[in-house]
Amino acid sequence: MENRARELGLKVDRGTGVPMGTQLAARLAAHVRSGALRPGERLPSVRELAEEAGVNVNTVRAVYSRLERDGIVRSEQGRGTFVGRTQGSDGATRADLRRQIASLEAQLVARAPLPSDSFAAPSPTGGRLPTTDELRAIRDRLEGRLTELDAERADVLRRLSELAAPDHPAAGETAERRSSTSLRGARVRWLGA
Repeated sequence: MENRARELGLKVDRGTGVPMGTQLAARLAAHVRSGALRPGERLPSVRELAEEAGVNVNTVRAVYSRLERDGIVRSEQGRGTFVGRTQGSDGATRADLRRQIASLEAQLVARAPLPSDSFAAPSPTGGRLPTTDELRAIRDRLEGRLTELDAERADVLRRLSELAAPDHPAAGETAERRSSTSLRGARVRWLGA
């Protein structure tokens, strides 16, 4: 495996001003895109790559972590780090899904008078990043919750407009009777249009 690291020419250039981790990540990603590193191929160990590239092992760990987050590589506990099956094309999908999830969570926070943990994405266990399918499921769940909130909001607004209408049956009732079916004492705040 050490020879493979040497073949790939992963030595970093300390004189460029570009951080060593950035150089190493870019070179590995370029090798994946070019096909020099094939899907499923095992990458050098952290120590092997650190030695060959002339960097600290923590730099290599950070590079592998960044590439895994981008979907370019995948790590398997006890086995090593491997080139991702889709040669990095999944990385753009994963990044897009993460952006969509962040946007949906922000919308929910702005709209929902609920504790934030009631709709937060479950955190992966054991330090494992969610798969693309898990990210899609999280996104779909958040979109569903936004749809439910919009429907609930529309229903409340409809009911409020019915109560305010002069020809509404409740208009002739006593205040005591109406309060039993209202949200008496409750504070409801709806944000958004």
